[in-house]
Amino acid sequence: MFAVGGVVLFFAYLRLARLMPTRSDGASQALQAWAMLHGNVLLHGWSLSDVSFYTTELPEYMLIELVKGLRPDVVHIAAALTYTLLVLLAALLAKGTASGRAGAIRALVAAGIMLAPTLGTLNTTFVVLSYPDHTGTQVPLLAAWLLIDRLKPRWWVPVLITALLAWVQVADTMALYEAAIPLAVVCAVRLHRRRGPLFRQTSEVGSADRRPQNLLREQWYELSLLIGAIGSVAMAIMTLRLIRQEGGFAVWIPAADFARSSGLDAHMWTKIEQILVLYGADFFGRPVTKTIMPLVHLVGVGLVIGAVVLAVRRFFRDGTSLTVQVLTASFAFVLVAFVFGDRLGSWEAVALLPLGAVLAGRLLADWLTKARLIPALAVVLACYGMSLAYDASKPPPFSPNQRVANWLGAHHLRYGLASYWEASSVTLDSGDYVRVRPVRTQGGKLLLTHWNAAASWYDPRLHDARFVIFRHCEGCLSLAGLRQAFGPPAYVYRVVNYQVLVWNKNLLRGPFISGPPVSRDILAAGAPSRSRACLSYSLSSAWSRSFSADCPCSVYCLSALSARSAVTTELAAYFDVCSAG
Repeated sequence: MFAVGGVVLFFAYLRLARLMPTRSDGASQALQAWAMLHGNVLLHGWSLSDVSFYTTELPEYMLIELVKGLRPDVVHIAAALTYTLLVLLAALLAKGTASGRAGAIRALVAAGIMLAPTLGTLNTTFVVLSYPDHTGTQVPLLAAWLLIDRLKPRWWVPVLITALLAWVQVADTMALYEAAIPLAVVCAVRLHRRRGPLFRQTSEVGSADRRPQNLLREQWYELSLLIGAIGSVAMAIMTLRLIRQEGGFAVWIPAADFARSSGLDAHMWTKIEQILVLYGADFFGRPVTKTIMPLVHLVGVGLVIGAVVLAVRRFFRDGTSLTVQVLTASFAFVLVAFVFGDRLGSWEAVALLPLGAVLAGRLLADWLTKARLIPALAVVLACYGMSLAYDASKPPPFSPNQRVANWLGAHHLRYGLASYWEASSVTLDSGDYVRVRPVRTQGGKLLLTHWNAAASWYDPRLHDARFVIFRHCEGCLSLAGLRQAFGPPAYVYRVVNYQVLVWNKNLLRGPFISGPPVSRDILAAGAPSRSRACLSYSLSSAWSRSFSADCPCSVYCLSALSARSAVTTELAAYFDVCSAG
């Protein structure tokens, strides 16, 4: 039954994922996996983003591409598979060792909170079913907590957990804050609370038993996990350095800075809204007729809040399980980091969704049963199920980037340039038949930004780029900059809402300038301030991607105003183009 439910959920989430545009972030990961599948296992010559996905989503993409080939649906299939696994793991972890009706209620509460990601302009589906951005990180982390929860203490369990945490941190530095540090802190707290004398007194006055106290024997498990959590960080750093030394991929250093006090005041309600987005409960700025399901999802938010409060109250009590303490600490670390950090965007706090759901199922099931609230929650769960079925029944829109890819292929334009947000997306939409590489203009030159790109893409000895896909985007490409760099185009075509500018020469011959090189080590300290400013997900109106003058990366650097206007404008434009086309 559990497996059947997983299959049903996968196809429902696949339908939801296909409602989302294939953006260049996900497309870039698909191209990286394709390169690995064709022999470039270490991604020689690649500069990745601030999350490598090397040990999480990229292997998943490789398996899907092995079966399906390189096509846009790879991103959708991977997103659906990842979220299905996340829901199932959350249900299993919430169930714990309970069985029968109690175990089923625990699992259903956790799965129910995550069951139906909402659609809309600022929506859960965009966060968890669009492209890799920390969501996939939660799958191996929940698997690690499940192992700790289900396996009896054996010498090899800490070894396995250490290896798993290191594996995840190679892919995503967020695992350091979401898993390694919380596990180390919890184990240190447990060791401290159960501390005692190393030697015990015997019954004889004045004599001591020089044999070690049983305390060390009892605490070896927590001590091993503590050492393993710290060691996993070192293992991840060493792995990334070895990859780089062997000529493999490079990654940006993600900054972890506190927000300014003025930023906290300005963005507190925005961050509260973004947390509500995770649970499908964002009702801000919506017409009353469209707030029914978000208000129903507030039930899940209430359960999570109640569970977290209860978990915090029980944290230092004797008898509280190691698993519950780790989940509580992880939730607290992620919440505090998100609220007081300088990054905006629901995806930065996506771990709160599975962690909160697991705590709710694990800690509140007995109380809900005693309070006779199970029938009411069954009605809420039915509403979630109907919402999921209704959204999954909607037909996927036609992608404007797909139309551009089709047009370019039909006109035998096979290699060209574009801004980051069109380049890899159009490449994937064409199945790699049309290859478009990301650049941006800086004055009268083109800037290579070392962000989800391979150095060989820009070699004029290997490729002949003849066109540029242009759409007005402040800080990306400018017509004046393109004309200054290459002169007037020979032909200009209008395709959907893009201009395709064609020259009768190889554009890869320049003039190009290169941005600063990517750091060798994603976990290393001392991130440069410029990359911090550029990688900060401060959101502004119209998904503006407004770069600072010296911003080296092609990822959006958005001024901090409103996350809603950013995602709203981008998705609204996407669906407007689709409906018009």
